[in-house]
Amino acid sequence: MICFLGLVGRAFVFDLYTGGSVVEMLMNRGFDAYVLDWGVPDEQDARDTLETYLQGYLPRALRVACEESGTEQVSLMVYCMGGCMALHALAGQPDLPVRSLVTLASPVDFRHLGPLIDALREGRIEPESVIDDTGNLPGTIVRQSFKSRKPTGDLVQYANLWQHLWSDEYMEGYQAIGRFLQDHIPMPGALFKQVTQQWLRDNGFVEDRLRLAGRRAPLGTITTPVLGVIAERDDICLETATAPIAEILGSTEVDLLRVDAGHASLFSGRKAIKSVMPRVFDWLEAHSEGGNIDERSASAADHEEVS
Repeated sequence: MICFLGLVGRAFVFDLYTGGSVVEMLMNRGFDAYVLDWGVPDEQDARDTLETYLQGYLPRALRVACEESGTEQVSLMVYCMGGCMALHALAGQPDLPVRSLVTLASPVDFRHLGPLIDALREGRIEPESVIDDTGNLPGTIVRQSFKSRKPTGDLVQYANLWQHLWSDEYMEGYQAIGRFLQDHIPMPGALFKQVTQQWLRDNGFVEDRLRLAGRRAPLGTITTPVLGVIAERDDICLETATAPIAEILGSTEVDLLRVDAGHASLFSGRKAIKSVMPRVFDWLEAHSEGGNIDERSASAADHEEVS
């Protein structure tokens, strides 16, 4: 099992704290768990592209995980932009050794992601105008774009914090996820330009217009079973942006799991630990080597919603 997120956040979201770590929970369920950390881009990485990550780094990581685990295929659990990267990679390279894929709050319809994304998508802002002297998109701009989705979010967080100051368990989770939410990293400028064109302006997932290394990357080539986890209270990647994954992947089995959670609370808090992740792990076990897949969910034509 390899866990990763996109290129604007820190990989430690999968290992926040003892008792609230996705990696720890996976290992307790018997999975070999690996976290893929893309690193922090600097001026030397400004020319890195989707091809650098999806045809270079990701296949190498898959190969190493297979060798370490002694298996021919691995599963992926990916968060937010990481889901977009995984789908794009599989569309362009359907022979990648991926047994199953779990996307957590991953947008595929980029018409519903807030003012900055809208401005980029509609051409009112060009990528070059927000790229800094290093040639990269600054992490501060990414953070501000998330905050613009919910300007009063900080006030709500402070109110919740005040109500739970007595709870050591709540405070540990609050502090851990807070570090993650405040620490966004740059995105390589060349890749940012590609994403702006293919994912935003072309709405490449919905319109099936993705390209990789100059060739079409049709979503119809993906045969890997997929579980799309939809956070119903997500104010960053709205359900209207994440739920269409079942519609765009018509050539494979796609299950949807709707949960009462926000974008970050998928990883923090009692509900994530006691309810959300165990249901995800149940699906992964059913789609692991030797797992028993219910016949009704094995049909590529059926998009069953997990309740």
